[in-house]
Amino acid sequence: MEFIEFAKYIKIPVTVLHVISVVVGMGSALVSDILFSFFSKDKHLDKKELGVLGMLSKIVFYALIVISISGILIFFSNVEKYTHSTKFLSKMTIMFVLLFNGYILNHYVWPHLLNKNFFTLKREINIRRLSFVCGAISVISWLSICALGVIDSLSFSYGFIVSIYFSIIFFGVIVSLIIEKRELN
Repeated sequence: MEFIEFAKYIKIPVTVLHVISVVVGMGSALVSDILFSFFSKDKHLDKKELGVLGMLSKIVFYALIVISISGILIFFSNVEKYTHSTKFLSKMTIMFVLLFNGYILNHYVWPHLLNKNFFTLKREINIRRLSFVCGAISVISWLSICALGVIDSLSFSYGFIVSIYFSIIFFGVIVSLIIEKRELN
């Protein structure tokens, strides 16, 4: 019970930290996705471009840690409220997708980006497509979490919110594959 009282006591500064970390994480992720598209136009990533993308990736990683920890503290400040909130449950689902997407980017895509011929080798085509798909998922997920965070209340069910999110993801994936094909083939 002491932990819950502590979480209630520090909720305001933790919420401020949470919002700042979302802004920093989302901003870095969006800039990273935009720069990746811009950098890939010449079908080559030089050391400087890789350095910028690597730095932004680390910022997103640390922001996600702060978001997760501060989010847990906020959750424990009012467990009853958050366990019955479709908005909160929807944000947690999207956050899980975002974390899984980040794992895929860092563990499967990033090592291939270090290959100088990543954008031109036929054997890299599936990883290139995966990188564009992950970029689309990243942008849509960050913007969805931000939108849900800003909206005061929702009268929609969890299933409806999540189905809308996954529908947008579906169309985002299709668009990302069209862009990848147009830009790199």
